[in-house]
Amino acid sequence: MLDCGMHMGYNDDRRFPDFSYITQNGRLTEFLDCVIISHFHLDHCGALPFMSEMVGYDGPIYMTHPTKAICPILLEDFRKITVDKKGETNFFTSQMIKDCMKKVVPLNLHQTVQVDDELEIKAYYAGHVLGAAMVQIKVGSESVVYTGDYNMTPDRHLGAAWIDKCRPDVLISESTYATTIRDSKRCRERDFLKKVHESIERGGKVLIPVFALGRAQELCILLETFW
Repeated sequence: MLDCGMHMGYNDDRRFPDFSYITQNGRLTEFLDCVIISHFHLDHCGALPFMSEMVGYDGPIYMTHPTKAICPILLEDFRKITVDKKGETNFFTSQMIKDCMKKVVPLNLHQTVQVDDELEIKAYYAGHVLGAAMVQIKVGSESVVYTGDYNMTPDRHLGAAWIDKCRPDVLISESTYATTIRDSKRCRERDFLKKVHESIERGGKVLIPVFALGRAQELCILLETFW
């Protein structure tokens, strides 16, 4: 299974994947050789405790070391908001998050892991956020490359995605902004800094909402460089 995220637009059972399409009997262990998580954003890992502890999966879960470190923090933070503040039920518990993370096998970039006699996986640098990985999966003579979210443009704290030259039989790629033509990054940064500077100069305060972990760090470096 490649990633196991939640749909952030729903507040009911639709937020989690419907695993009944795989099995009517509940547990998923006999249907999956492994689970691979590309990075720690909740739309890619948010359903992990639901899948492993509430539906039932006892096999290995592969992710990079930074993803393993940050993933449980984001899961617990979201659980607190959903359960403790909103009072929702049918959600995973703190203990389920801990039990889920015990199944995690950390990956190093460029490390080849032999999952079983036929299945082999290898992680590559994806940019995007700290610890994000693209994965090449080989089964016998066939291969698949799964990109997860990746970024080909280096920023101030992350480099551009990189993978060995390969000819996979299947390429599964994210396509966010694939059909969107945006202004250059330099233009967007210049406009952003100009607005912040004008507000500060007038004695104002600036609140900058960021939609995901990793973006705040990029903005901090940008502002520090400007000043």
